[in-house]
Amino acid sequence: MKYWIVPSNDSTFRIGDAIKAQGGMADWRTDRFSVGDTVFIYKTKPELCVRYRMEVIKTKIIFDEALEQEPFWTDKDTYYQGIVSYYARLKLTEEYTDDILSLHHLHEHGYQGDPRSVREVKDKELLEFLLHPHQLVNEDVYDVDYPEDDEALYEGALMTVKANRYERNQRARRECVALKGYKCLVCGKDFEASYGEIGKGFIHVHHLTPIASIGKEYQLDVANDLVPVCPNCHYMLHRKNPPYTIEELKAIIDQKKSTDGVPAGKRQKKPAREWRFVPPLTMITDVNDDEELRRLIHNLMEIDGGTMMRNITSVCIKQFQERYAGMQPNDWRHLIDDYVRTVTGNPELQEDEIFYWKAG
Repeated sequence: MKYWIVPSNDSTFRIGDAIKAQGGMADWRTDRFSVGDTVFIYKTKPELCVRYRMEVIKTKIIFDEALEQEPFWTDKDTYYQGIVSYYARLKLTEEYTDDILSLHHLHEHGYQGDPRSVREVKDKELLEFLLHPHQLVNEDVYDVDYPEDDEALYEGALMTVKANRYERNQRARRECVALKGYKCLVCGKDFEASYGEIGKGFIHVHHLTPIASIGKEYQLDVANDLVPVCPNCHYMLHRKNPPYTIEELKAIIDQKKSTDGVPAGKRQKKPAREWRFVPPLTMITDVNDDEELRRLIHNLMEIDGGTMMRNITSVCIKQFQERYAGMQPNDWRHLIDDYVRTVTGNPELQEDEIFYWKAG
């Protein structure tokens, strides 16, 4: 049995629609798979994450025996050019509605580059992550548990548990927040100050030196190696590889504030030939800052219980993309995902009260 990562672009073939319409099945145009193989379907921009895990149940299918494909092909020319190809039938075994298998996390567990073609997964660390993502990624800090029977704090140690993987130390996280607090070291965000009791103790912990880049066991210096950051800043730090430094991201924020605060009449003018209209690049970092956006999210949550994050995000982007022109799809997904998790994670709320809790 083999494992594969397969990129899928909705501008060519809408595999998600095919799976829904065909009872969890989809035929993929290839003759490389064998019955019993596992295929991870990676959705390209704007999603940039694995959405489906599927099992190969039949191969060498000719066009006349294949499932109805044409309605789901956005690129009709490509569809008709390949009707002489073989197909493999895939059966859905799991759908990932969160970003647990995002490109960022794939890179952290050994994947190189961007998925641009069908690729067999041979790296043991990456395969372990693909098969057990929620065991290896903590929802709050993107970390995994580490044995605490050693007084020294070690990270990056290769440990054999079915396969080799990089360890991350939860005790180190606790010591970091005990030493540096729960306020974001970049932007100063304090979740308890913003959300009260439900925000108490919530923060991400950022490794100044990425674990995957070290590749060997080393003794962790909590004071110098770890810093508390909010989810938004954590994500922004990883917008490039290697990540931005804390100082670099602070400088970017300060520069943006400085530019926003300069009166229009005092800004340096460009030569006449360079003048062109550029819409303001606006962002939103807290759903509660926009009452209309908050109400829309809660209305959508009442419809599907907050379980279809992609649907909620898609509707919000369509409704507010002009208002917040600086937001990229990934920015929207992380903003809305964090907010919905906060709302649905409060056990004291009843389902029929969820809208009125924040939006009322």
